[in-house]
Amino acid sequence: MSEIADKVKASPQYPSDFEEYIDIESGLKRVAGSVKIYIKILNSFLNTEEFDKLTANLAAGDIESAVATAHGIKGMSGNLSLTKLYNETVAFEAKLKQGVYETAEKDGFDATTEKTRAYLKILLDAAV
Repeated sequence: MSEIADKVKASPQYPSDFEEYIDIESGLKRVAGSVKIYIKILNSFLNTEEFDKLTANLAAGDIESAVATAHGIKGMSGNLSLTKLYNETVAFEAKLKQGVYETAEKDGFDATTEKTRAYLKILLDAAV
């Protein structure tokens, strides 16, 4: 197990379901084990405007753009090993492609997004 994963697990804020949301070891493998690069990319992810863009697409009724934005979020979350968000985005994108959009599904997606962001902050705090 990596040093950063050990630090995260030792954090007093470490939630029991953390590993359902973020697979640190897998994420590190994707960046050749570089904690510095992984942390940099995770910070960029936290600051992305794609989630706001998705909300705006849906509010405007622009499902085609929402599908494209969701696809981008899916790629980012998959590459960073944000597993719960990735899986949620896969399902959400599939529904959008079918032309199915329900507020409850977006609410679930938003809840997963917020929890993922909170868990990323725990990871980033431990990395300092």
